[in-house]
Amino acid sequence: MAGAAQNGRYEIRHGVQARFFPGVRTCLKYRPNILYFDWIEGYYGGRFWLITLAKMVSFLIDVQIVTKIFRRPIVWTIHNLRSHEQRLPDAWERFMQRYFARHATRIRVFARDSIERVIARLGVDRDKLCVIPEGNYIDYYPNKISGSAARARLDLGTDDFVLLWLGSIRPYKGLQELIEAFKKIAGPEWRLIIAGKPYIKSYAKDIIELARTDGRIHLHTRFIPEDELQVFYNAADAVVLPFAEIENSASLNVAMGFRKAVVAPKLGVVAERLCRQPELVYEPDALVGTLQKLAALAPTRLVEIGQANFEEVSKYKWTDLVKLFDAVIPPIS
Repeated sequence: MAGAAQNGRYEIRHGVQARFFPGVRTCLKYRPNILYFDWIEGYYGGRFWLITLAKMVSFLIDVQIVTKIFRRPIVWTIHNLRSHEQRLPDAWERFMQRYFARHATRIRVFARDSIERVIARLGVDRDKLCVIPEGNYIDYYPNKISGSAARARLDLGTDDFVLLWLGSIRPYKGLQELIEAFKKIAGPEWRLIIAGKPYIKSYAKDIIELARTDGRIHLHTRFIPEDELQVFYNAADAVVLPFAEIENSASLNVAMGFRKAVVAPKLGVVAERLCRQPELVYEPDALVGTLQKLAALAPTRLVEIGQANFEEVSKYKWTDLVKLFDAVIPPIS
């Protein structure tokens, strides 16, 4: 919101938080020229079937009133083709997404690689899509601690080869695959740090059980405060993000902003964003081989890759989001 408002062309406000009829309530309260949506799953999904059905019907009506009666354009950033922890049958979710997409004036995707998948999933015209990458986090998170001090904080040795996985502990992020791959190939000097808050307790319990028998795996199953992220990133030689399914990843942008080499699968934005380190972007089921490639790289090469990633992610600005709004209401020249 701050980035979109920075140039002063648009006044950006947070819409009304409501389980039912969020668009109508926002129109009545603020009289906006454009309604922008990030995630829409919360407007049609619920924990119980009756609530889910009520939310689905109300959201369908809500979109109709906003676009047909208030005549306000809707723009949408589609983060994922499917919800990560899918509570609805896929056919239901796809119906809601396609309905919303038909009524949206513009839809933003994060990378060119997503375009064909979005068209196939949503049944929309190519002209409706805008490619606008997510902005970087370079100036947002503190980054002052040295690598040696960070390792001392985490009880790591100076000669350890440290891999970092950091984020919300959720099934789609591939932690089980990472732990199994690590156990297969890791040498005695290897260390794997897993840091983040469990999203699903039962899944986190399985991960803890899988990791606890290997002393080279360090678990920090808690929320990591913003000022502490620098400790984990600066202690690591590389970051590993073995997603099972992804279109966009803030974790990837954060790692690049901390000048890290990143091992990640060729999914969604990954290949486009990591274009300057293709040797560490792998096809599905090739994680083990890619970790071996990573370990064979000289430390100086890892530093070079991290710097290249930093330069690449520096190009992505939060102010670029206004291009999505400009596609609906062209700026006054």
